[in-house]
Amino acid sequence: MTHGDDAGLILPPRVAPHQVVIVPIPPRQGDWNQEVLPKAREVRQALREAGVRVHLDDRDQHQPGFKYADWEMRGVPIRLELGPRDVEKAQCVLVRRDTRAKASVAMGAVAPTVNALLESIQSDLLDRARRFQQEHTSHVDRYQEFQEIMASRRGFLLAGWCGDAACEARIKEETKATIRVIPIEGPQAAGACIRCGRPSPQEVYFAQAY
Repeated sequence: MTHGDDAGLILPPRVAPHQVVIVPIPPRQGDWNQEVLPKAREVRQALREAGVRVHLDDRDQHQPGFKYADWEMRGVPIRLELGPRDVEKAQCVLVRRDTRAKASVAMGAVAPTVNALLESIQSDLLDRARRFQQEHTSHVDRYQEFQEIMASRRGFLLAGWCGDAACEARIKEETKATIRVIPIEGPQAAGACIRCGRPSPQEVYFAQAY
Protein backbone atom coordinates (compact mmCIF):
# COMPACT_ATOMS: atom_id res chain seq x y z
CA MET A 1 0.00 0.00 0.00
CA THR A 2 3.01 2.28 0.36
CA HIS A 3 3.83 2.35 -3.33
CA GLY A 4 1.76 4.52 -5.61
CA ASP A 5 1.16 8.01 -6.96
CA ASP A 6 -1.57 9.97 -8.69
CA ALA A 7 -1.22 7.78 -11.80
CA GLY A 8 -1.83 4.50 -9.94
CA LEU A 9 0.21 1.64 -8.52
CA ILE A 10 3.99 1.33 -8.42
CA LEU A 11 4.69 -2.37 -7.96
CA PRO A 12 8.01 -3.66 -6.63
CA PRO A 13 9.52 -5.90 -9.35
CA ARG A 14 9.61 -9.01 -7.17
CA VAL A 15 5.83 -9.04 -6.74
CA ALA A 16 4.78 -7.56 -10.10
CA PRO A 17 2.88 -10.04 -12.33
CA HIS A 18 4.45 -8.29 -15.33
CA GLN A 19 7.90 -6.82 -14.67
CA VAL A 20 8.14 -5.35 -18.18
CA VAL A 21 5.48 -4.39 -20.67
CA ILE A 22 6.48 -3.95 -24.29
CA VAL A 23 4.51 -1.25 -26.10
CA PRO A 24 5.14 -1.39 -29.86
CA ILE A 25 4.61 1.90 -31.67
CA PRO A 26 3.04 1.53 -35.13
CA PRO A 27 4.53 3.39 -38.09
CA ARG A 28 2.64 6.34 -39.54
CA GLN A 29 2.52 4.46 -42.80
CA GLY A 30 2.95 0.77 -43.37
CA ASP A 31 2.12 -2.39 -41.47
CA TRP A 32 3.39 -2.79 -37.93
CA ASN A 33 3.01 -6.56 -38.32
CA GLN A 34 5.98 -6.40 -40.67
CA GLU A 35 8.01 -3.50 -39.31
CA VAL A 36 7.65 -3.51 -35.51
CA LEU A 37 5.89 -6.57 -34.08
CA PRO A 38 8.45 -9.15 -35.23
CA LYS A 39 11.22 -7.27 -33.40
CA ALA A 40 8.97 -6.80 -30.34
CA ARG A 41 8.45 -10.56 -30.21
CA GLU A 42 12.21 -11.10 -30.42
CA VAL A 43 12.73 -8.77 -27.49
CA ARG A 44 10.01 -10.53 -25.52
CA GLN A 45 11.69 -13.89 -26.11
CA ALA A 46 15.10 -12.55 -25.08
CA LEU A 47 13.65 -11.19 -21.84
CA ARG A 48 11.81 -14.42 -21.09
CA GLU A 49 15.02 -16.35 -21.54
CA ALA A 50 16.65 -13.98 -19.07
CA GLY A 51 13.99 -14.82 -16.47
CA VAL A 52 11.95 -11.63 -16.82
CA ARG A 53 8.15 -11.68 -16.57
CA VAL A 54 7.29 -9.73 -19.71
CA HIS A 55 4.07 -8.89 -21.52
CA LEU A 56 3.73 -7.69 -25.13
CA ASP A 57 0.80 -5.30 -25.53
CA ASP A 58 -0.08 -5.89 -29.18
CA ARG A 59 -3.64 -4.61 -28.94
CA ASP A 60 -4.37 -2.77 -32.18
CA GLN A 61 -7.49 -0.95 -31.01
CA HIS A 62 -5.58 1.40 -28.67
CA GLN A 63 -2.97 4.08 -29.31
CA PRO A 64 0.40 3.99 -27.49
CA GLY A 65 -0.62 6.88 -25.22
CA PHE A 66 -3.60 4.94 -23.92
CA LYS A 67 -1.39 1.93 -23.27
CA TYR A 68 1.19 4.03 -21.41
CA ALA A 69 -1.47 5.33 -19.02
CA ASP A 70 -3.08 1.91 -18.68
CA TRP A 71 0.14 0.17 -17.65
CA GLU A 72 1.22 3.03 -15.42
CA MET A 73 -2.04 2.63 -13.51
CA ARG A 74 -1.33 -1.10 -13.16
CA GLY A 75 2.13 -0.37 -11.78
CA VAL A 76 4.34 -2.34 -14.18
CA PRO A 77 7.94 -1.50 -13.15
CA ILE A 78 9.36 -1.00 -16.66
CA ARG A 79 7.78 0.03 -19.95
CA LEU A 80 9.71 -0.86 -23.09
CA GLU A 81 8.85 1.32 -26.08
CA LEU A 82 9.70 0.12 -29.56
CA GLY A 83 8.91 2.03 -32.74
CA PRO A 84 10.04 2.02 -36.37
CA ARG A 85 12.95 4.39 -35.70
CA ASP A 86 14.08 2.23 -32.79
CA VAL A 87 14.04 -0.83 -35.01
CA GLU A 88 16.21 1.02 -37.56
CA LYS A 89 18.69 2.00 -34.86
CA ALA A 90 18.60 -1.47 -33.22
CA GLN A 91 17.56 0.03 -29.91
CA CYS A 92 14.55 0.48 -27.63
CA VAL A 93 13.48 2.89 -24.89
CA LEU A 94 13.12 1.81 -21.26
CA VAL A 95 10.92 3.85 -18.92
CA ARG A 96 10.92 3.35 -15.14
CA ARG A 97 7.51 3.46 -13.50
CA ASP A 98 8.80 4.82 -10.19
CA THR A 99 10.81 7.78 -11.51
CA ARG A 100 9.61 7.91 -15.16
CA ALA A 101 13.27 8.16 -16.19
CA LYS A 102 13.86 7.16 -19.83
CA ALA A 103 16.90 5.58 -21.41
CA SER A 104 17.70 4.30 -24.89
CA VAL A 105 19.28 0.85 -24.85
CA ALA A 106 20.86 -1.19 -27.63
CA MET A 107 18.93 -4.33 -28.50
CA GLY A 108 21.87 -6.54 -27.64
CA ALA A 109 21.99 -5.12 -24.11
CA VAL A 110 18.27 -5.16 -23.33
CA ALA A 111 18.17 -8.28 -21.13
CA PRO A 112 21.08 -7.46 -18.79
CA THR A 113 20.03 -3.81 -18.63
CA VAL A 114 16.46 -4.72 -17.69
CA ASN A 115 17.59 -7.14 -14.98
CA ALA A 116 19.90 -4.54 -13.47
CA LEU A 117 17.15 -1.93 -13.65
CA LEU A 118 14.66 -4.22 -11.92
CA GLU A 119 17.09 -4.73 -9.04
CA SER A 120 17.63 -0.98 -8.81
CA ILE A 121 13.89 -0.28 -8.74
CA GLN A 122 13.36 -2.95 -6.07
CA SER A 123 16.08 -1.46 -3.87
CA ASP A 124 14.99 2.15 -4.43
CA LEU A 125 11.36 1.41 -3.58
CA LEU A 126 12.35 -0.39 -0.38
CA ASP A 127 14.61 2.48 0.67
CA ARG A 128 11.90 5.02 -0.10
CA ALA A 129 9.31 3.05 1.87
CA ARG A 130 11.61 2.78 4.87
CA ARG A 131 12.33 6.51 4.80
CA PHE A 132 8.62 7.25 4.55
CA GLN A 133 7.89 4.98 7.50
CA GLN A 134 10.62 6.56 9.63
CA GLU A 135 9.60 10.11 8.75
CA HIS A 136 5.94 9.41 9.54
CA THR A 137 6.35 7.40 12.74
CA SER A 138 6.37 9.08 16.15
CA HIS A 139 6.95 7.59 19.60
CA VAL A 140 4.54 9.08 22.14
CA ASP A 141 3.93 8.53 25.85
CA ARG A 142 1.33 11.24 26.55
CA TYR A 143 -2.26 10.96 25.37
CA GLN A 144 -2.54 14.69 24.70
CA GLU A 145 0.39 14.49 22.31
CA PHE A 146 -1.22 11.42 20.71
CA GLN A 147 -4.42 13.39 20.09
CA GLU A 148 -2.60 16.43 18.75
CA ILE A 149 -0.57 14.42 16.22
CA MET A 150 -3.63 12.52 15.01
CA ALA A 151 -5.49 15.79 14.55
CA SER A 152 -2.67 17.41 12.55
CA ARG A 153 0.06 15.56 10.67
CA ARG A 154 -1.12 12.03 11.53
CA GLY A 155 1.07 9.10 10.52
CA PHE A 156 1.99 6.09 12.69
CA LEU A 157 2.19 6.46 16.45
CA LEU A 158 4.10 3.96 18.57
CA ALA A 159 2.60 3.79 22.04
CA GLY A 160 1.72 1.47 24.89
CA TRP A 161 -1.61 -0.38 25.01
CA CYS A 162 -3.07 -2.31 27.93
CA GLY A 163 -4.59 -5.02 25.71
CA ASP A 164 -8.19 -4.07 26.50
CA ALA A 165 -10.38 -3.87 23.37
CA ALA A 166 -12.65 -1.38 25.12
CA CYS A 167 -9.69 0.94 25.63
CA GLU A 168 -8.81 0.74 21.94
CA ALA A 169 -12.46 1.47 21.09
CA ARG A 170 -12.33 4.66 23.18
CA ILE A 171 -9.11 5.72 21.47
CA LYS A 172 -10.80 5.22 18.09
CA GLU A 173 -13.84 7.23 19.21
CA GLU A 174 -11.69 10.12 20.41
CA THR A 175 -8.98 10.19 17.71
CA LYS A 176 -10.22 7.94 14.83
CA ALA A 177 -7.01 5.91 15.29
CA THR A 178 -6.90 2.15 15.70
CA ILE A 179 -4.14 -0.38 16.23
CA ARG A 180 -2.64 -1.19 12.84
CA VAL A 181 0.31 -3.39 13.83
CA ILE A 182 1.18 -5.43 16.93
CA PRO A 183 4.89 -6.26 16.53
CA ILE A 184 5.83 -9.90 16.94
CA GLU A 185 9.57 -9.38 16.50
CA GLY A 186 12.13 -7.16 18.15
CA PRO A 187 12.29 -5.88 21.72
CA GLN A 188 8.97 -5.66 23.54
CA ALA A 189 8.99 -2.40 25.50
CA ALA A 190 6.74 -2.72 28.52
CA GLY A 191 5.27 0.43 30.02
CA ALA A 192 1.91 2.11 30.46
CA CYS A 193 -1.14 2.30 28.21
CA ILE A 194 -1.25 5.58 26.32
CA ARG A 195 -4.85 6.25 27.34
CA CYS A 196 -5.70 4.56 30.63
CA GLY A 197 -2.25 4.27 32.20
CA ARG A 198 -2.62 0.60 33.08
CA PRO A 199 0.38 -1.69 32.50
CA SER A 200 1.22 -2.29 28.84
CA PRO A 201 3.12 -5.48 27.91
CA GLN A 202 4.42 -3.90 24.70
CA GLU A 203 4.10 -0.96 22.37
CA VAL A 204 1.88 -1.08 19.29
CA TYR A 205 1.40 1.05 16.17
CA PHE A 206 -1.68 3.25 15.92
CA ALA A 207 -2.88 5.04 12.78
CA GLN A 208 -6.03 6.22 11.07
CA ALA A 209 -7.53 4.09 8.31
CA TYR A 210 -8.47 5.67 4.97
